[in-house]
Amino acid sequence: MRKINFFIASFVFSFCAQAQDYTKFQMNRAAMFSTYIAEQMDLNEADQGFVYDVMLARVYNSNARIKEENLTVREDKQAVYKAEYKNAQQKLADKFGPKQARKMMTLSNDARKNADKK
Repeated sequence: MRKINFFIASFVFSFCAQAQDYTKFQMNRAAMFSTYIAEQMDLNEADQGFVYDVMLARVYNSNARIKEENLTVREDKQAVYKAEYKNAQQKLADKFGPKQARKMMTLSNDARKNADKK
């Protein structure tokens, strides 16, 4: 019975899960954001994992959309980044509330600025 349940669960999961190939840069960027946010806000591991997933989706979706639409103009890229920023903020607001989400997104910008300076 266990094998049947496992087979059914894995079969359903294979149709539901989207296979995404994250680059090392995207994973490192999301880890940098989530670690900085977790340190500044004293988040537990589960919350940090959620923030990591949101930030990884933000970075991945931005890059994928820019490549898909073959955007080269800076203003077009900024529009994509702004849209993904809003999406990430909404996901965080759904879990943590709008005030905490704004703070997390501000911290992610601080982390990005600090990393870009190096």
